[in-house]
Amino acid sequence: MPAPERIADQLRREIRRGEIPPGGLLVQDELARRFGVSRNPLREALAALSGEGLVELRAGRRAVVRELSPAELVELYDLRIRLEPVLAPWIIDAAAPRDVAALRTLARTTAQAEGTGDWLEANYELHSALYALANRPRTQEICLSLLGASQPYSAINIGRLGGRGRAEAEHEGMIAAIEGRDAPGLAALMVAHLSHARTALTASGS
Repeated sequence: MPAPERIADQLRREIRRGEIPPGGLLVQDELARRFGVSRNPLREALAALSGEGLVELRAGRRAVVRELSPAELVELYDLRIRLEPVLAPWIIDAAAPRDVAALRTLARTTAQAEGTGDWLEANYELHSALYALANRPRTQEICLSLLGASQPYSAINIGRLGGRGRAEAEHEGMIAAIEGRDAPGLAALMVAHLSHARTALTASGS
């Protein structure tokens, strides 16, 4: 993997996991030393993350993890609520027993995660697997972008607001709907899952 892609992939993962929080400064000299590269590939990586809306590039070669306003966060969840349930019929049509088993394994990994970072990573993999089942590449790409942008704030809901148990139960409900070939039920559960997170974060002032 070329250096800019490798760096962007690692930083993207750390942002998703909440290891670099919203507003966190990305010091280019430190990152260049850490990854053993010159500034050029590092700048390419940061430019890629900026294009995804995860990082802001500021004057003086400063870069920070993008911090969403409450209104932007609500908009992000509103987009997910509109878009993700659209995938439900395609997910139901495509899901085979082995896919349901794989989703259950991912849900179990999520439930067994010891730290918030590990939980967020497992949650990302679970939702990614759901999107992939629909076999709608453009929609999947958009959903992944929205999911990645919301993950740092999911850390607040899961870690500080006590939303983990509800989220894990909702994961199980969605998988049961897939196994039961219930597309309307899956769509409704997706809406509830995202609405609960949006409400908790809005109430917290995040």
